[in-house]
Amino acid sequence: MVDVPVKSIVDERLSRLLALVHDPLPEPNLRKANTALLIIDVQYLTCHPDWGMGIKAKEKGFFEDLAWYWERSRNVMIPNLQRLIATCRQVGVEVIHSRIATLTLDGRDTSRRYKALGVSTTPDAKEAEILPEVAPQGDEIVLSKLTSSVFNSTTLDTVLHNIGIQNLIVVGLATDGCVESTVRSATEKDYSVILVEDACGTIAPQLHEAAVLIMGYKDAIIKSTDEMVAALEVL
Repeated sequence: MVDVPVKSIVDERLSRLLALVHDPLPEPNLRKANTALLIIDVQYLTCHPDWGMGIKAKEKGFFEDLAWYWERSRNVMIPNLQRLIATCRQVGVEVIHSRIATLTLDGRDTSRRYKALGVSTTPDAKEAEILPEVAPQGDEIVLSKLTSSVFNSTTLDTVLHNIGIQNLIVVGLATDGCVESTVRSATEKDYSVILVEDACGTIAPQLHEAAVLIMGYKDAIIKSTDEMVAALEVL
């Protein structure tokens, strides 16, 4: 075995290498009855500079370090989410939202990990609200969670089975956190997963790019918003 130093494998070479390790995932058989759009944690806690993480960043002096994140969220992710949501609603694809929020008003059901990280919020707090630009409409399903993966602390798996979903289109926050954890859970439960890369975000481009590379290796098909909208519009 040749011992190749990690630093000698540049991103382009690593991408090619990972593409050779496994056969590519098959394109899912998209039908409006078997497909759902899952929007993860696009809420005031995680995605508004004046609330939640934005307040913490200002208090701790790293708000300016998140400039890429705020700009991407506002100018790339949210507009792309709006296009995807509008297309899914138009063609009749289920739209499901998740948010970080406790079930109790005093937050006593928060996981020990989330308490330590300080990332939870009670259901009546502003931080628990989904941003109005991508807010649920009608009777769209909203799931409150206390773990990174939506599957681990909600009834998502049961809900998807009950409504006949086999394909998940995953978008939202954060690419290297709750999105990646959810994608891994979904693929382990044998859902076909599409990650819409430019409808996701995280605090730094390096983290986003690494997470997309890792998920695309064997867990999800990676698409752009343009590609996904085109695929949905023919349903």
